Amino acid sequence: MLKKSFIDRRKRSIVTLDPYSLKSYRYRDNVITEESVKKFDDRAFYISYVQTKDIISSTVDIEVGIAEEDLKDAIEIKAYDEMGLESDKEYSIFYFQANRDDGEFQVFNVIAIDEDVLSDIFGELKEIKYIDYITAAPFLMSALYTKNLLPFDKTDCFVYFHKDDAFVTIYKNGEYVFSKSIKYSLGYISDTFARELGKRIDEKSFMQMLQKTGLQHENSAYQQQLMKIFGELFVYVNDIILYAKRAYRLDGIDQVYIGTEIGQIKGIEEFCYNYISLPTKYLDFKISKNANEVSVEPLHMIMIEKAIEYQVTLDESQNISIFRKPPPLKQRPSGKLMQILAASLLLSLLYPGYQFIYEKMFLKPELSRLNSEYQRYAQQSRQMKAAMAKVQKTKKEIESKLSAKSKDLAFRTNLLKEVYHKKVNYPMKAKIMTDLFEKVNTHHARVVETRESNNTMTITVRSPKDKYLTELMEDMARVKHYDVSTEMIKKDENSSYYESSIKVGLHGKF
Repeated sequence: MLKKSFIDRRKRSIVTLDPYSLKSYRYRDNVITEESVKKFDDRAFYISYVQTKDIISSTVDIEVGIAEEDLKDAIEIKAYDEMGLESDKEYSIFYFQANRDDGEFQVFNVIAIDEDVLSDIFGELKEIKYIDYITAAPFLMSALYTKNLLPFDKTDCFVYFHKDDAFVTIYKNGEYVFSKSIKYSLGYISDTFARELGKRIDEKSFMQMLQKTGLQHENSAYQQQLMKIFGELFVYVNDIILYAKRAYRLDGIDQVYIGTEIGQIKGIEEFCYNYISLPTKYLDFKISKNANEVSVEPLHMIMIEKAIEYQVTLDESQNISIFRKPPPLKQRPSGKLMQILAASLLLSLLYPGYQFIYEKMFLKPELSRLNSEYQRYAQQSRQMKAAMAKVQKTKKEIESKLSAKSKDLAFRTNLLKEVYHKKVNYPMKAKIMTDLFEKVNTHHARVVETRESNNTMTITVRSPKDKYLTELMEDMARVKHYDVSTEMIKKDENSSYYESSIKVGLHGKF
């Protein structure tokens, strides 16, 4: 049997908010209706998103085996180091493990957004007091899998166009893999179209044209520019897909889904298929009884599914909202304090003096002291994380310089060895050769050729008598620094001389 709290959550209406276009929809009893952003319903569940261009995202590698209690700090330190976060700013940061295996490291997707930026984005929704759930647009797509609107065993690519942003995101087996903001927003396409034509066409008129005629237009100049712009767009999307396949070791993409803020653009799926050769569909899901009666942007439909999923799982891993409803009074510090005061009041008949002293002299000063300490420690924590990130960066720079110095030292050591070899060994060999040649001359012979390899010298000598060559070899053999050998003494057929190749092995010091 479902718990009462779960049933209550399911009965709550869901309100989706777009902080950029200021569009809002309410979902209740399987019916979707437009909602005013000037009206707040304290009993509804509010969900919204931030565009991809407004977040800082990356992946960080954390060594396997790090203690669970140290994981959050390790990831945040890496984030400050590698993502360029500033220590004097407050960030909403969330992370989750990536669908990648790098052996010695765990790979985490990390997303950060400056809380001042977050406040600016939602600044025009002043009447909306609380927003229960906010996430980055690419992460909304996970609800399509958890709600069984898309099969889990596929690798899908989503291309979504807002008026002032556009993004590409990839999911594999229902899990987020990669996302990237791209410049080809609907506003950028509109500006480029007008500039290339050399005509003043306002954005509203251009959007209406896309909604009405899509990528086919009776004006040939308009048609040509649309083909050119969307052709460049999908070539760029194809490059992103090829990069993601290499970087994340994807076998391929099974399906491409295209969604836009202004609804379906006729012909865009076929155009996409012609450029990237992947099956392409419009991102369209009917989840309400009146789906055919109301025109709703696909992202609002997906937000509804995400809200339903969240109310069941209460998974906070991708929730960056800083506008949440406060917890029930009994769970707040002030509520707990009130409970203590109420209990004290019940005991006031027995301990009137004690209750007054305890409340006035202890509880309030202690609460103020703890709040002050918390703010101080939070600031110190941010500064320490930023400092540690700088230390890590400096360490990498020093290691890089040390590696370069080590290579330089190895080069200089080898150079000194070569110099020593030339200054010491070459004169020694010259002295040995002088001694050998003197012995050759003494025994009435002369040197025809010399070769030297691996401390062995081969001397080809010639003499009028073979006896002189034998005596030469005996004389050379008596020198303890030489190992003398020869294969034969032979007579030159074209003269009366005898010739022999004598191998002299050199060892020890001469």
